[in-house]
Amino acid sequence: MQNYYKAYLREKQARDELEELLEQKTSKLYALNIELEKKLEQLQQQQVAVVQSEKMATLGTLSAGVAHEINNPLAYLTCNLDTLASYSEEIGSYLRAITKLINNEQTFEQFKSEIDQLQQSVTTSDLIQDVSDISEDCIEGCQRISKIVANLLDFAKPKIETDTEFDTHEVIEHATELLKNKLKQVQVTIDCEKELIITGNKANLTQAFINVLVNAAQSCNEKRELDPQYKATLKIKARNRDNHAVIDIRDNGKGIEEGVINKVFDPFFSTKPLGEGTGMGLAVVYGIISNHHGVVSISNNGEGGATISIQIPLSNSTNPLS
Repeated sequence: MQNYYKAYLREKQARDELEELLEQKTSKLYALNIELEKKLEQLQQQQVAVVQSEKMATLGTLSAGVAHEINNPLAYLTCNLDTLASYSEEIGSYLRAITKLINNEQTFEQFKSEIDQLQQSVTTSDLIQDVSDISEDCIEGCQRISKIVANLLDFAKPKIETDTEFDTHEVIEHATELLKNKLKQVQVTIDCEKELIITGNKANLTQAFINVLVNAAQSCNEKRELDPQYKATLKIKARNRDNHAVIDIRDNGKGIEEGVINKVFDPFFSTKPLGEGTGMGLAVVYGIISNHHGVVSISNNGEGGATISIQIPLSNSTNPLS
């Protein structure tokens, strides 16, 4: 009996020691988990900051083009308003003549004579048509400026968005619209299948496409400096392949030196002269695409230029890329 009791005590002591050890390990694991969550939150905040910083750098390259895009409609708005101001005296003369007739301040014969005299400078039909045309042009110009500013603000302002569903084509159109002036010397063709619906952060994905397109435009400009007869082309093609949106962005620019092509997605790596690039453009692209469970790769084209290929799972995909 004594032996059984001693065995029981040894077993109880071992069990207590195990429970104490387990409790210590659980406490340590909990503390490590809390620390890991804090680190993850910091990394997410830093990623948002890096993306926003890259946006500001991109805005610098877009600013001249955006100013030009706004100046065009602003110029014909100013011209049309000047014309409208010059018509104000003629319109006022017609209205004064009608008012005098209504108030019996002149006879119909006097009214007709005054109108005939006014018609010799500007006819009523011309006034009506011109004012209508001017109004339509002014409305179109204001809408164009409003759209440019809205696109720019939507791109520039920092956002922490929840994931939403959207069509890949919308993002491509938005990116090319923002870069319209920067791509004006490049023949851009977009061939995108309909209903390539993906889930993610639309603003960040737009940023990724803008970064890729800016690099392609710069590569084309560099080649144009070497060959004035060169015709720049940029082809954007999006297809559904194995339940993934596959977007190929192909330019016929300078291409990338084979010795550095494996480094282009590295943070702070840049082939541009010092002070002309942040070295974060394609690194941000890599991070954004990875966050959408996708992959991005780059390769030189046999006939010149480079192609960036992006693959992102569609919303109904059950096998995201790793």
